[in-house]
Amino acid sequence: TRIFQLKRVPKGTSISYGRTFVTQRESLIATLPVGYADGYHRLLSNRGAALVRGMRAPVVGRVCMDLTMLDVTDIRGVKQGDEVVLLGKQGRESISADEMALWAETISYEVLTSISARVPRIHYSSKAST
Repeated sequence: TRIFQLKRVPKGTSISYGRTFVTQRESLIATLPVGYADGYHRLLSNRGAALVRGMRAPVVGRVCMDLTMLDVTDIRGVKQGDEVVLLGKQGRESISADEMALWAETISYEVLTSISARVPRIHYSSKAST
């Protein structure tokens, strides 16, 4: 996915529903257009991470139906529109289905089969098209 919005917030700002995360310092929060309706589990709230510019950014606040927030304060040069990897590899970092399953207290098969139909699929073939 890509960063939909970036917002600098002051210390003491609650992020997402239920005030489950409150910033401990001035923070840069990235909003992603991905949520539990896409198969990104709510149990990843305040537990998961994503890859931004080849670095891990923690999920902060509750994962919403259509949105997820990341703390990208410690990642230099982040811009709106930057690619974000939720599952896979970016640079030297990676997030596997097994790791995501640990965060979501489930198994990797559930992580993979939960990806909803509204997430675009791109199919690659090693054969040349005819």
